[in-house]
Amino acid sequence: MRNTVVILLAVQMVIGKAQMPASSLSDTAAVAKTIGLHLHHGFVLIHSRNLVPVRHSNPTGLELNFAWHQTSDKAWVSCHCYPKIGFAATYWHFDQPEILGHSLTGLFYIEPVFGAWRKLHFSVRAGFGLSYQNKPYDEVTNPLNLSYSTKLAFPLQLGSAVYFRLKPRWLLDATLVYNHISNGGIRTPNAGINWPTAAVGLHHYWHTPALYNRAKKDWRTEHPPKTRLDATLFLAFKEPSSKLYLFSPGIEWKASRQVTRMSALTLGGEWLYNNGARVEIAQAGRTENPHQIGVAIGHEFLLGKFLFGQQFGAYVYKPYRVRDDVYQRYSLLYRISNNVSAGISLRAHKHVAEFVDVRLGYSF
Repeated sequence: MRNTVVILLAVQMVIGKAQMPASSLSDTAAVAKTIGLHLHHGFVLIHSRNLVPVRHSNPTGLELNFAWHQTSDKAWVSCHCYPKIGFAATYWHFDQPEILGHSLTGLFYIEPVFGAWRKLHFSVRAGFGLSYQNKPYDEVTNPLNLSYSTKLAFPLQLGSAVYFRLKPRWLLDATLVYNHISNGGIRTPNAGINWPTAAVGLHHYWHTPALYNRAKKDWRTEHPPKTRLDATLFLAFKEPSSKLYLFSPGIEWKASRQVTRMSALTLGGEWLYNNGARVEIAQAGRTENPHQIGVAIGHEFLLGKFLFGQQFGAYVYKPYRVRDDVYQRYSLLYRISNNVSAGISLRAHKHVAEFVDVRLGYSF
């Protein structure tokens, strides 16, 4: 996951420095609808010795996606590109159906497309959603599946595509993506499934899209770098055992400073009352309290009304010390207004997700 984020950052830096001829043309349409079909094939990454039984898995997926390709001046100004917002439904065969079974994923995704007016162009893509898996861990019937233990889980996808325009309304693409499924630490075992895939796809537009190379300006001349101070309430969920449902409240505070048209750097911290840790403490007959405080640095992709954040944090207060003293957090937020945002987040220690939370924030 972290390697993929680094790759996306590097791609963005290259795009920010690229120089292309400029022209200024008005829109004839604000949105172009498109439908696409992808065939994926890849391999499962073995990031833990517990996953050795599935080391020979080569997943194959068939994806159907529908997207709204933004072509307005406002969309162009946000990234000097034409972003897509879409939904993808994919059937996955994990190649070891007796252990991993099959999966159906539904992803909402954001895909900035660069140079879309050219015959050959490319994009980056980030998606998050829900998935169904039919063969979760069972200590009797499926003890080798340590990747997931719930039928419902949370898929993530990060990747990049190269498009070739066959005709004004038909495109062919080659795609590389990194896929991840886990239940966010809701129930164990939860080592997750991580699998990169290569795909080929075909896309069709309902109408010929209005894609032009518009005039480019330095983003600082269009608006000064933005600074935000966010206060966010979040609620994490965990189910450590059958019929035991735990909710953990927390508060995050964060400062964000825009450094490029699509990027911001962040610094913040969080407090959490960890009800999962409280249960573990009680079961072990120990006396520590379950409060946790952490500080984190991070990065945000600024994608219009969407914010995709990555943070690396360390605990400064954690009396119950059973896991790593550092963590990662990945979040996807929607700006309801200039001041209010809502979304979801995942906190993980190394490759193991701890929990997923829902969050509501206010920006000052």
